[in-house]
Amino acid sequence: MSLTPSNFLLLVLTIWLFIYVISRLLPLKKYGVEVSPIMLMIRTKKLNELFKKLATRSPKSWRVFADISIIVAIGEMFLAYYILADNLYSFLFMPQQAQPVKPVLPGITINLRWLPYFIISASLAFTIHELAHGIIVTLEKIAIKSSGIILSPLTFGGFVEQDEENFNNAGLRSKLRIISVGSLTNLAAGLLALLLLNSLFIPASGVIVMGVTDEGAASKAGILPWDVIKSINNVRINNLYELNLHKTSIKPGDYLAIEIQRGGEKLVFDVITDISPFNSSQGIIGVEGLTSYYPIRINESLVQFSYHLNILLNWISFLMVNLSIFNMMVLYPLDGEAYVYNILKEKIKNESLLKRVRVTISVFSLFLIILNIGFTLFRFGLIQI
Repeated sequence: MSLTPSNFLLLVLTIWLFIYVISRLLPLKKYGVEVSPIMLMIRTKKLNELFKKLATRSPKSWRVFADISIIVAIGEMFLAYYILADNLYSFLFMPQQAQPVKPVLPGITINLRWLPYFIISASLAFTIHELAHGIIVTLEKIAIKSSGIILSPLTFGGFVEQDEENFNNAGLRSKLRIISVGSLTNLAAGLLALLLLNSLFIPASGVIVMGVTDEGAASKAGILPWDVIKSINNVRINNLYELNLHKTSIKPGDYLAIEIQRGGEKLVFDVITDISPFNSSQGIIGVEGLTSYYPIRINESLVQFSYHLNILLNWISFLMVNLSIFNMMVLYPLDGEAYVYNILKEKIKNESLLKRVRVTISVFSLFLIILNIGFTLFRFGLIQI
């Protein structure tokens, strides 16, 4: 059985089921290991030492970074509400301009082919988010009750459980530093990934063939997966758009001289096109999973490495930036809710009124998200990326 994305997911879930069964049979809790049906927690004091080491290395820089995060958090919060409110307005009055809004659900809203990249990106996002929290908690001299590693079937990350009494007794500035620093860390990582994408790769210069149809024209000619189409009949092909444009003029039985990059070699294959099963007047080459090729600057022949790194950096930038923005929405258990609540608690001394304001804002936030998702399903259906 080949390790396709669906098979990989099945393997992960099988391993997870095995771990869960073992946890029911062995007394793992006394070793700091807690297992639930959806989560495994490993508590360790070694992370506390890491937080102390990082916090004391450059405390002034960390405090400046955390202070900046307090200000940036306000911008992220307003940006999140603006994006959702503006998109909702588009759904209601300019539906052709509306963009789909959907939760990140591998296999449902995200194609399983992206699963490995999602797991790495999400795990990295959660880990550095909690690492930043832990460093600032330590810097603000708030006790950490426990810290460790969280594993779930589709991701992993860290966690920091601070002493709530210590936290509640801290000043507002200290609280906001702790709450907001995770989002700024994610934003910085996302922007770094975008910078790497723009600096490591050159513009598209070909189209990667991810698969060939069995007994199809390309397969018969000798074209293989991971070959890069560079030109057809001496017409340069730089990206998928140009290839699709060229394919519209192909007829059944046409002779095509397709130039291929295979590793460091340039090869030319003679391809006689087949008849499209959907349109008898259209010729097809018999290639699948086509995607534009963005070569890495150091070596244009590293096709697979360039492809995987490019996709991974795209996913890292996408998840990091979106997490940093929408994590600051005022909706429990997001950091934005804790941020606004701690400010309101300083201003509103009436506990009943504070609770009503807190619930009202959270309900409004949830309503805004649900409306965007609902209109997305109505207009676009259950589409995958």
